[in-house]
Amino acid sequence: NEYTMLFLSVMQNYLLWHYSRAWGEIFHVWFNFLWFTIHFFSIPQLARSWFAPWKRITEDRGDRWSFEDLAGYVIIGLLSRLVGFIIRTLVILIGLIALTLVIVGGAGFFVIWLTLPLSIIVLLVLGLVLLIK
Repeated sequence: NEYTMLFLSVMQNYLLWHYSRAWGEIFHVWFNFLWFTIHFFSIPQLARSWFAPWKRITEDRGDRWSFEDLAGYVIIGLLSRLVGFIIRTLVILIGLIALTLVIVGGAGFFVIWLTLPLSIIVLLVLGLVLLIK
């Protein structure tokens, strides 16, 4: 039958596309999501500057030596670094949580994509069985 051959040809082309070209394209999109998440949260840059002062807020040390200048320099520097450390840690943690969600979501999508043709067949058979009953 002409329609049967056409259907089988379409199914063969679909399955070939589904498990070859589409697989690579989905992986490429997933990789783009990973890249975006890493760069949106600036994880490498924040990790490199983890202990740097927040917004480069520091106190200049005076030309002359005085205990007040030294104390201000040390306290402002420590507070600025502490604030920078806390905020960068929070952003890095949120970024790592988002990155984990993208990894898990992508892996889950690959599992769904792998089983999708089989689930279509199963659902069609179940629908026919329900119609016959």
